[in-house]
Amino acid sequence: MPWPMVHFAIPEILTDGNSTPDLLLGSIAPDAIHMRGYVSREEKGVTHLVHNDKLPAKELIMEKCREYLSKRSETEWKEFVLGYFLHIYTDLRWTDTVYEDFENNYKGEKIDIRKTYNHEVSQAEFNLIRSLDSTEKLFALLLKAKGFTIDPFVTQLEVNQYRDRKVEWLQDLKNEPRIKPIYFKTDKINRFFNETSKELKELL
Repeated sequence: MPWPMVHFAIPEILTDGNSTPDLLLGSIAPDAIHMRGYVSREEKGVTHLVHNDKLPAKELIMEKCREYLSKRSETEWKEFVLGYFLHIYTDLRWTDTVYEDFENNYKGEKIDIRKTYNHEVSQAEFNLIRSLDSTEKLFALLLKAKGFTIDPFVTQLEVNQYRDRKVEWLQDLKNEPRIKPIYFKTDKINRFFNETSKELKELL
């Protein structure tokens, strides 16, 4: 699955750089389940609508998005919900395109595939931070969001704790691996952004 900067980039593109705080926070909210400590693959799957070990079809993602949008009338809620389901759609497309390509072209030892993935995607996060014009503004907006509980998936407290942890991690340059990615190069990730955003504009 992609990491936070990838998830932030999608709403930024969709809104021409005018994401709201709750849209940004919603875009990482499904992963807030990690604030519970160790969680199984199945438990994480619940927050991502996984069924039979597969992410949902795009039609189901949009259907669930509309269902949750209708639950409350506040603009902040609707932005948060939209971000939540953008996250799931982004995960789906990443898994079917960028990650599948990585698996097919991986040349290392099978036992090291996850380590290689995490190492390269960590570097991609910092490359994205440098390539975006308004990262500090983005983080400031993110920290303004109050968040919501979205039953039965994650709580408001979990979402806010997860946001704080991720912003702190992204602002600490010691977390950058300082490598040159082989599989997750900037042009490939930018192509993913453009294609996924185009698909979403047609669906929303």
